[in-house]
Amino acid sequence: MFTVTTLPLGRDDNFPPGTARPDDRFIAKFAVDAGGERLASGELCAGTPYGDETGQLVTVRWSRGSVAAARAIVEAAVEAAPAGAELQISTNTEVHEWIDERLALAESLGFALWQEKEGFWFTDRGQPLPEPEGVVVGTLAGIGRDAYAGVIAACTAGTLDRVDADAVASMGAAGWADAFIGSCHTDEDADSWFVISNAAGERCGFVAVGAFDEEATGTILHIGVVPGHRGNGYVDQLLRLTNLACRARGWTGMLSDVDVTNAPMMAAMERAGHHAADRPWHKWVYRMRTSG
Repeated sequence: MFTVTTLPLGRDDNFPPGTARPDDRFIAKFAVDAGGERLASGELCAGTPYGDETGQLVTVRWSRGSVAAARAIVEAAVEAAPAGAELQISTNTEVHEWIDERLALAESLGFALWQEKEGFWFTDRGQPLPEPEGVVVGTLAGIGRDAYAGVIAACTAGTLDRVDADAVASMGAAGWADAFIGSCHTDEDADSWFVISNAAGERCGFVAVGAFDEEATGTILHIGVVPGHRGNGYVDQLLRLTNLACRARGWTGMLSDVDVTNAPMMAAMERAGHHAADRPWHKWVYRMRTSG
């Protein structure tokens, strides 16, 4: 049995001591100490990496052999959450230790697996990069935000990404597209949020390429093909644009991830030179809804 201490807000323990962080990133912060040693700590966050519409994130860290203390942290976060709140726990082989313990902890506390994603790494070694063929290339800046959002919304139909599917169900396709652009697009992305059209002028798909939180690294923020145009190789043309954008923006590589249920997209990534075997990135997201 562990005593969980509620910590003051205002500093993120993942950042260097003295680094100020906005209080509104967290609802509550917790720690378990014993014998002058911190066994576990964690937070109930105000949102998630996917946007507040999909819930609130529970983070937890613990020292070796202290999974019981970690359990107490998660239980405290669940207790502190509003009634009816949707909570998430995520874990990643490249970020966290003791993955099996993390997965078992989430499941034992009633969290259900929501999404599992495989990471793909592309390296720019100066190799020849083919240009897209058979398509007309545009950008968000060229066609305007509303038109670009319309392409994103059209591509959500039948999506195999479970987070996207649930966000669309909650917010509507247009609402999700607008929220995605609002939260992810930056001025630096002006020339790397692409849209492609066929010879008839029909918009067939898009790919949004942005910076990843690593030096000289990019990522595919979102990609999709309009349902009526799937199966015609347009995803390969979009990924060619992705590779060219990596070089144009001066990145040495790109790290992107794909829902493991989306076998066609994973195969397309491998064809385009984005390889799962090149990084140990693999992510699980669990979720639960509190009672009330």
